[in-house]
Amino acid sequence: MPMWTWSGETARQLRSIGQEDLAEAVAELPELAEAGDTARVEAVARAAARIARRLATEAEDGRTAVPDVLGPPTLAFLSHWPLAVRVGTLAEGRRALPQAAAALEEETGPYDRGPFPVSALETLTRCHANIDAAGTTQTRRELLSARRLTGWERTPAWPALVLARIGLLVDEDRPDRAEYELRRYEHTATGPAMLGAGGVFTMVRALRRQDRHADALVVLDRMEAELGLDGANTRRPALRRLIRFERARLLSWLTRLGMCPPREAITPLPTVEEAEAHPHLRPAWVEAVENLVCHGSVRNDWRLGVRVTTWSRYFERVGAPRRGAELALAAARLAVGRGALWVASCSAQRAERLIGELSNTDEIRGDLAEARAMVDAMPPLQPLAPPDRILDFLQAQPTEEVDPERQAEQVNAALADRPHDSMLLSALGQVGRTLMLSDAATEPQWRHVKESPGDQRAALSLLETLLHDNDTAGVRNLVRTLAAGAFTAPAPVEAPAPAEPPAPLEAPAPEPVGTAS
Repeated sequence: MPMWTWSGETARQLRSIGQEDLAEAVAELPELAEAGDTARVEAVARAAARIARRLATEAEDGRTAVPDVLGPPTLAFLSHWPLAVRVGTLAEGRRALPQAAAALEEETGPYDRGPFPVSALETLTRCHANIDAAGTTQTRRELLSARRLTGWERTPAWPALVLARIGLLVDEDRPDRAEYELRRYEHTATGPAMLGAGGVFTMVRALRRQDRHADALVVLDRMEAELGLDGANTRRPALRRLIRFERARLLSWLTRLGMCPPREAITPLPTVEEAEAHPHLRPAWVEAVENLVCHGSVRNDWRLGVRVTTWSRYFERVGAPRRGAELALAAARLAVGRGALWVASCSAQRAERLIGELSNTDEIRGDLAEARAMVDAMPPLQPLAPPDRILDFLQAQPTEEVDPERQAEQVNAALADRPHDSMLLSALGQVGRTLMLSDAATEPQWRHVKESPGDQRAALSLLETLLHDNDTAGVRNLVRTLAAGAFTAPAPVEAPAPAEPPAPLEAPAPEPVGTAS
């Protein structure tokens, strides 16, 4: 019995004893997690857990008996999903690792008081894969060893554990073996039904890693026909979304190879908003768009750079360095394509920093070397005005001609000659925030503030950049730096209220640099 079947059957039993709210929660939670509705998952799970605890308390007081359907498996099911959606849809890695490890320590055996429908073991395995898919294979192999999985074969959690083991084969660079394992289930009576949509998407991934994109498309087409994605299927929107992302990625590569018309690849491309709402799907979107940019079918501008950089920094924050490095490399390549030297250099530096946190880095270091070579081959920047007049020149540009990436390059070139010019440092912070590269913009700001802690303009500009990044540690460090430098102002200067940071995917409108901060 797969987890989805268990969920439906348990919900039916709960309704039969009058527990309508609990039944609704059991039926909804896996669907909400698959759809990526993290807020609803948290709210529904919390409310259902309160009801379950109340019933357990009443049973302990002798006021009522707790039916078997409200035993440990159901309680474990309710508590499972808030963490599962963080590790799944939000693609959290190290940020969720302590909680995932603690959940596994608390988990009892698969048949302690009933077969469990979910397992913290699968959640922890996925968390490690988020951190470094190709570099955590040994850890995941130990977690998914035959000894650890003994007893789980007869539980509803087994299909998810099977797919985790097959996904491990792909990350071990054995996609052909992963395909073989999946084919074995195809030829059994219950195999396709047991693995369901997860098996199909794992097969697509295994085929894609073998450069068999056309075969993967056939698998996706068959999935739409066989999984009953009709209007009555409540999982339909989530599954359709996954299919679109995978189809766009596959078709974009075939388009890049000249084997598919660009229109067919662009049509299924999901919106930016969908990728923003589902972080685990962002790498697929970026890969599809980069392929289409290389073909010349999608415009490569600074706004695309902001999106990819923002997502790379997201994976860096949640402790998923491999995905962060891969997107940083994509950002570097795209920036080279549009001639944005500073952005390309910053992105390559971010990728190199994140790669330093990884294991098994031969392939990705090759990608980094390629990106570095592309950056090094870019022509040197030509200043548009002398350093002392560059801000006036940029401010005089018509609004429709403002390009934040070009502004950043000109400001950086001027700073090379005038590294302690407060106006230039303030302008760099401003344009860095626009490009979501505020962490790179703070480096020259920090150097100046540490040398000249009495420069109020530079200190306030740095503060605004740190606040934009929600860098509380940086703010504390700035306060200590100013205090240690005996920061005294000749007259109090009121700091302007820092602007609200832009939404994670909304590229802010460019504005002339050099305005007072």
